[in-house]
Amino acid sequence: MATNTNPTKPPVRSLLHGQVGELRARVRFDDLLASGVPMKNAFPAGAIITRTTIVVTQAFNAGTTNPLVVGSTPGGNDLVAATDSVAQTVGVKRPDTATALGQLTADTVPYVAYVPTGAAPTAGVADIVFEYVAPRA
Repeated sequence: MATNTNPTKPPVRSLLHGQVGELRARVRFDDLLASGVPMKNAFPAGAIITRTTIVVTQAFNAGTTNPLVVGSTPGGNDLVAATDSVAQTVGVKRPDTATALGQLTADTVPYVAYVPTGAAPTAGVADIVFEYVAPRA
């Protein structure tokens, strides 16, 4: 076997491709999210969000509205809008109408906010999961 020829395919274990990452946060109705609380991690500059999943395991039960939103600024909703999270019903939600789609231009911290109206909530738990493709090094 010749050792001085270029391979016809790229190596399968090459690290020249982007990596898939995940940001995850569990939120509760009583987490004081009114002004927007940052998630514990951030998206790196150049990342592309490929999937957003919200798993509501206990319905948020404020009297009138239950707007659970995620934005790139405190109180923003450019990552998950209230109509996409449907926090008042149990189940898996897959929001896809975010306005912050495409490659992120800077390191981006997601902020979670919950500002219910009507009677005060007494229940509500959700897990927010973002999957993203990291930029190539």
